[in-house]
Amino acid sequence: MLLRFHTLAFALTCSVCMGGAVFAQTSTITIENDESAVSALDTPEARMAVEPLDWDATRGEGLQTRAVQEPAILNPDLLSPGAEGPGMPDPNADEEAAQSFPDAWSEAAMRAEDEPGILGTKDTFTQYSEAPYRTDYPRRAVGKLFTSKGSCTASVVSPNNVVVTAAHCCYDRSAGSWIGGFQFAPAYDSGNAPYGTFNWSSATVLNRWINVGDRKSDVCVIKLRNNSKNRPVTFYTGWLGRSWDWGTTQSLHALGYPGNIGGGNKMELCAAESFNPSSGCGGTSVLNMGCSMTYGASGGPWLRSWRGGNWVNSVVSGYDNTSCTGSFGKTFNGPRFTTDNIVALCNAIGC
Repeated sequence: MLLRFHTLAFALTCSVCMGGAVFAQTSTITIENDESAVSALDTPEARMAVEPLDWDATRGEGLQTRAVQEPAILNPDLLSPGAEGPGMPDPNADEEAAQSFPDAWSEAAMRAEDEPGILGTKDTFTQYSEAPYRTDYPRRAVGKLFTSKGSCTASVVSPNNVVVTAAHCCYDRSAGSWIGGFQFAPAYDSGNAPYGTFNWSSATVLNRWINVGDRKSDVCVIKLRNNSKNRPVTFYTGWLGRSWDWGTTQSLHALGYPGNIGGGNKMELCAAESFNPSSGCGGTSVLNMGCSMTYGASGGPWLRSWRGGNWVNSVVSGYDNTSCTGSFGKTFNGPRFTTDNIVALCNAIGC
């Protein structure tokens, strides 16, 4: 595989000095995929065999979230929230997809699940399965992301065929290298890919992720190639909106493919109210949210106004400890989307 790297910088208004290295808060680095061939994930069995990625395995040692202090209190009066709206799939997408991927659209594959999922958990969230609604919008804009080191979750957030996920799904800080091998299967369910899989063209992370690895920089955007019929992913899925610089207390829905529920092969959803941890744990740059999803949910979108405005406001990053996050398997965290992460990345890749 031939890979090219280039670094871009936008809005370089804030620099951070760590360990003798100076880097821009919003500078980015991009990897390009010059290899058009798609690896062998063309059967349900092959897709189901991919293990969920451990969200700590690629985060690396050294500087962590607590080393970068943030304000403990976010003043809503100082915010200028922004958003980009969602878009609908092509009206003929299902008809064409059923012809292109007949096995995934067979009666057996599309039959609604008998089990309703987990409802009404006793803590501060509600969790249920999105599997029965796999091909409706906006659920179809979320899918499983296959990588060379395991599976994550991603969502389509741009009319220009861009998905967003976690940076630890794209760049391995432990190894000091890109992960690669990205393939996105929208509306994936139990090996079935009703809209096929989409190979990647380029991926972009913040330089801050590589140098610091804190939660607020754990965001990656990936541009996808068209499929064999020269259709973009948005033809089939539409796209979700994006929002940034909103407050830390929001009613959110988080979606993902967790390995601890359904073996990473079912889309699960948690509904809860987000909040920020203390300043020593990332402060207002981090969002915490009650949810029972763990590994494999990495990169899954946190949406404001699910099945309404459908704005992605964060992604699943992981877990720190009881003090910073809560109980493992009951609360996780993610980067609050701001102009310094999602906007800088979208500017770099062309959302």
